[in-house]
Amino acid sequence: MGKMFGVTIALAALGGGALAGGLAVANDAPQRADYAISTEGDMEITSNFTTEIHNPDGVLSQEDEARMERDVERLETPAVVEQLHYMVFEENDDNVNDTVENYLRDNHPDLIGDDYFADGVLILGVGLDPRQAFIFAGEDVAEALDLRESSHLDKSLDAIKPGVEDNNIPAGLFAGADAATDTSELAEDAYNDAVGNRVGMLVGSGIGGAGAIFGTGMVAGSLRRNKTKKIAQARAEMSLVGKEYGELATRLDQIDIRAHSLTSPFANATMRNQWEEVRDRFFNIHNQVDSLGNLTSQDSDELFLKNADEIHQAALTTRELSYAENNIDKLYRLEHGDDVVRRTELQALRDDVVEAQVSLDDSKSGLYVELQNLRDRADSMMSRTQDSDFLDQYVILLGDYRTALEELRKQEFDDLDDSETTDLVAPGITSRDYRPGYGYNNFVPFWAMSTWHSNNVAAQSASSGGGANTSFSSGFSGAGGSSSF
Repeated sequence: MGKMFGVTIALAALGGGALAGGLAVANDAPQRADYAISTEGDMEITSNFTTEIHNPDGVLSQEDEARMERDVERLETPAVVEQLHYMVFEENDDNVNDTVENYLRDNHPDLIGDDYFADGVLILGVGLDPRQAFIFAGEDVAEALDLRESSHLDKSLDAIKPGVEDNNIPAGLFAGADAATDTSELAEDAYNDAVGNRVGMLVGSGIGGAGAIFGTGMVAGSLRRNKTKKIAQARAEMSLVGKEYGELATRLDQIDIRAHSLTSPFANATMRNQWEEVRDRFFNIHNQVDSLGNLTSQDSDELFLKNADEIHQAALTTRELSYAENNIDKLYRLEHGDDVVRRTELQALRDDVVEAQVSLDDSKSGLYVELQNLRDRADSMMSRTQDSDFLDQYVILLGDYRTALEELRKQEFDDLDDSETTDLVAPGITSRDYRPGYGYNNFVPFWAMSTWHSNNVAAQSASSGGGANTSFSSGFSGAGGSSSF
């Protein structure tokens, strides 16, 4: 950094504003593909992390904590995250950062050092008086997830707030964890920051040579780092394509036959169209993958960079077809009486009903009573998974739950400005989050509805945020920050 300061200031002194403007204009605009995140090494997506809930003041009920444990099962994070810690304080310092530091030093000194949080640690939580959301991380996690004074940190903090404002702390904390560890959003935030930085640089070039040259140097450094990341991602994704594409190709006809043999109502036109789209896309990239097959780990970085976009598309299609295969197999087994699959899917549906139920404040309302009825029906069906009419009853249960969720959406999630919201869409057959019934008659599970609501509220309120508070009274330098709301 010191060398960069020296070089950029020297250039400014030599060249002045004209040179600054010239270099700024010559800098290529950031490309979204340059900010794709590598899924290799520390950024490999896994579910291999431990979870601990810190509830020192008893704010969370046992049901809240159980729900949080269930929700975490849906969370996938980069491998660099080894420990996830949720914290809730009923009362806290005016600067909740101090509360977190003191709590850890008194109760969990293994999670905090003299200067930084322990490596592998991701901490999310909320203090309720005064109300503040917070996210902190070990140095390695903060580096990987860009959790130091960044737009990604601000957005992740904002994701916590809607759930807490709705008296639904588990939903808020899950939304924050999901946002903080979402590598696609991380890449998008980095790209948007780069675009903003370049615009600022171009504006600055008309104000003064030193500022513009400095901006040019900083952007050039950013582009070099992103070039390195893009090469690493291309190598990792080429490894995935090399391992999985050929095997999937040999099973493609078999998967297609199974997909078209499905007879349950869940195998509707929408699901079939999703399958046929990814099948055709997979088939059509054969020649492209065949030509990429000549790449080996010994080839140059320049060659991987040249083919990075094609490699990414091949990897994306390969992953989606792999998810589709797993989901089609799950549907097939559900239809053909597999007891494990039937129990698993029924339990997942019941858990979602419970989450919807506990989100309601009035336990005597008609909607709460209806959700309890659905929960009881799911419990009853657990002992009848081999009944001849099980699938019919499951379809009816899902349809009745869809009706209840539509009423819940109107009551709880109908306060958004339509012009600012994204569409509510169920995970499709090519998604890891898909389960049998998602999308059937427009069924969207409560967890997806809650996440959609939180993201929309966070997006609407993001413009009013003033950036995260990253300071500690003690002078501690741990990564992350907090935000009042």
